[in-house]
Amino acid sequence: MKRKKLIIIILPIALIILAAIIGTIAYYNINSDLVYSEVYVEAGTSTCDVKEFLKRDVKGAAFTKESTFDANVPGDYKLQIKWKMPVFGEQTYDTVLHVQDTTAPEVTLTTESIQMYTTAPAPTAADLVESVSDITNCSIDYKEAYDFSSESSFDVTVVVTDTSNNATEITVPCTVVEDITPPEITGIAPIEIAQGDTVSYKKNIEVTDNLDPNPTLEVDSSEVNVDKRGVYTVRYIATDDAGNVTEKTTTVRIVSAKITAATEETVNALADEILAQIITDGMDQKAQARAVFNWVVNNITYSESAGIDDLLSAAYKGMYYHVGDCTVKQKTAEVLLNRLGIKNMEIEKIRDTRGHYWLLIDVGEGWYHYDPNLQLDGTLIFYWHDADLWAYSNAHGNTHNYDPSKYPPIQ
Repeated sequence: MKRKKLIIIILPIALIILAAIIGTIAYYNINSDLVYSEVYVEAGTSTCDVKEFLKRDVKGAAFTKESTFDANVPGDYKLQIKWKMPVFGEQTYDTVLHVQDTTAPEVTLTTESIQMYTTAPAPTAADLVESVSDITNCSIDYKEAYDFSSESSFDVTVVVTDTSNNATEITVPCTVVEDITPPEITGIAPIEIAQGDTVSYKKNIEVTDNLDPNPTLEVDSSEVNVDKRGVYTVRYIATDDAGNVTEKTTTVRIVSAKITAATEETVNALADEILAQIITDGMDQKAQARAVFNWVVNNITYSESAGIDDLLSAAYKGMYYHVGDCTVKQKTAEVLLNRLGIKNMEIEKIRDTRGHYWLLIDVGEGWYHYDPNLQLDGTLIFYWHDADLWAYSNAHGNTHNYDPSKYPPIQ
């Protein structure tokens, strides 16, 4: 009798458990599915959590490790979701993620209108776009071909298209103007400054243009050395918006700073003192000129670094300090000749690697060459005919090459 009671008690319990299992299976597999077969998302707008694929909240559901996707890249991704069911263990469910791109690019242009010249390079469509916001890479093109080489007005449409063929179009007005007139540069003149001073290259310079209100001006002063005496070339280049260019040049003369003690009074006093020693009664002007020549050659030590350009300062340096370059010697002789009333004129070599200055004198027989510098080979050029100077210059590396058109006829 006891065994029958036990069997009777166990049987209802087993039936209850079996009914629960069957109910669970029916609930999850028969009553309804757990996972959506397809899910659609806009690229870049979702992280695609597994919950978005479940029809109801189920704890423990997750993507399998083989299920990979990028919610920022459009495409169709086959995925699997796993879930460990009570009693029956882990189950997998197939689904497809459709990452779509249906949003057109957001576009900002660099300008609200195009103003350009026929001579300017034609802008590309990309030149007109400042920024593009889209989940994919985009192409930038014109809607049609435009002629930017002829004077006209028309609308330009820029088309920005992403890889899903979503497109944004923006239209701007365009005006193309013909301009072949270069800008004008005025106020350019030779510049002279003392060694080490600052050069105001753009002082009094003005650039104007018929259409461009603000043409650019570039100053090329690369040849100028403000610390070294000499004459240098400066280039001015003006350019307008249309690309028309005007170029002009001028010279910058770098001279030595003046000697404050070199006044007309002090220089003339020094000159008169020297002349009193070298000029004697009965000398004609040619003899006087020779006496001055000899004094300068013999009493002023040549130093290329001791040059000075101002007439009074150079003569003072030569007569007081007894040192100087060819300019000091030439100007010292000039002051002494002037005090004697002898006609003279400065003459300048055509500048190549270095410059040189000497004098022309006229003592009543016409102009002759007069260079109070001892030449490197020991030659003295006093009262030379023009033909003789040219022959010497040609034979010694153009030492005295000059422009005859700037001077009177020379004997």
